[in-house]
Amino acid sequence: MTGQRIRVVVVDHQEFARAGIRVVLGREQEVAVVGDAENGPEALDVISSQQPHVVMVDSALPPFGGLDFCRKLLERSSASLAGVIIITEEHSDELLLRAVRAGARGYILKNSPAWSWSTALRSVASGDAFLAGSVTSRVFTRFTLLPGYDPSNLPKELSMLNDREHQVFKGIAKGLFNREIAQLLAVSESTVKACVSKIIGKLGVRNRVEIALVAFRLGLASPSPVRSVDASCRPHRKPGRPRQEIG
Repeated sequence: MTGQRIRVVVVDHQEFARAGIRVVLGREQEVAVVGDAENGPEALDVISSQQPHVVMVDSALPPFGGLDFCRKLLERSSASLAGVIIITEEHSDELLLRAVRAGARGYILKNSPAWSWSTALRSVASGDAFLAGSVTSRVFTRFTLLPGYDPSNLPKELSMLNDREHQVFKGIAKGLFNREIAQLLAVSESTVKACVSKIIGKLGVRNRVEIALVAFRLGLASPSPVRSVDASCRPHRKPGRPRQEIG
């Protein structure tokens, strides 16, 4: 995405919500909202003509819901589409898991602070995943406290990872971006991205969010060192601007 503005299409059945998102994202020089739509069929036409990098989709989108739309969109997506971000008024663990299974790479609440919207876009456009900070904490807590997990009893899938892939796996579990993992392991970012792709294939998951969920479900990492986006951005950003950290 270097040197390009992030092209975004906003899909929400509420006109005031679309307008509000446009206003928030319009403050970012790196972002261009190239279209919006109020339902699935209209959105497909807009997306086809505008070729966005990221599509933000309301979870309650008519006629069949935002998650079904996400699946259909990804089945016919173009090479330009980096990912879909699900936006929702109220969070539920079930909705989040369904969104991940539908292939979404981002998940954000409508009442999230303005700077987190642009952070979400940058993360997804760069190939990373994004969860709003408050949601991240809930997910980590839920999956590390599941009854019956045994950290010493690793699944067969993890035995398929080589040493480098296992290091990358642990970095994802800690909430690190690709760039941070690369710096930690003293390798190139492209090497990390290649490892992520191999891990996804070996674990049979869809994206790095599901990789993290696997790690935390198995108790392979503690929620305490994981930085939510909310906590990590605030101390480092200039007033009125999000921290421009992408994986």
